[in-house]
Amino acid sequence: MRVRRLTMHSTGLGAALALSLTGCRQGANNAIPSSVPAAAEIRISRLPPQPKDIIEALLRSSEVSLAVDSSCSGVGSEASDKTIGRYVSGLLAEQSKPQGRNWIETTIDPGKSAAGEDVWRSHVVIRHVDGDDRWGWGVEFLVRQRDGVVLQDSFRCTGGG
Repeated sequence: MRVRRLTMHSTGLGAALALSLTGCRQGANNAIPSSVPAAAEIRISRLPPQPKDIIEALLRSSEVSLAVDSSCSGVGSEASDKTIGRYVSGLLAEQSKPQGRNWIETTIDPGKSAAGEDVWRSHVVIRHVDGDDRWGWGVEFLVRQRDGVVLQDSFRCTGGG
């Protein structure tokens, strides 16, 4: 199998993506209940996936609990953040500050899951550079190659650098 790595850089998308992630929730303060039910199956229809498909899968996975992996413990911008959507929304909200350079990096690499299935290892990293203030935080997750299903228990929170 040929290894393929795609990278997409975008600027000015933070506000639109944050709105998509926070969506239209019930309640005056858009708070997410502390016990969020398991998210519905998410499937990518265009295979192999492109960066746009991976970002869409991330947006559709916003209800995945941060309890999915220890790497997601305490990563939110507020102590009350409980889901991937709130975590990523906090990162994207930082992109609205006019200083520095901001972009979204998306990579897709073929690999194997722990169960030995062929998957696409998908990374979405929100990056910021403003002088000495440099960071790149995001998520990685697996998409099963045979049917495009996002493996919701594969979400990991990445960061640093």
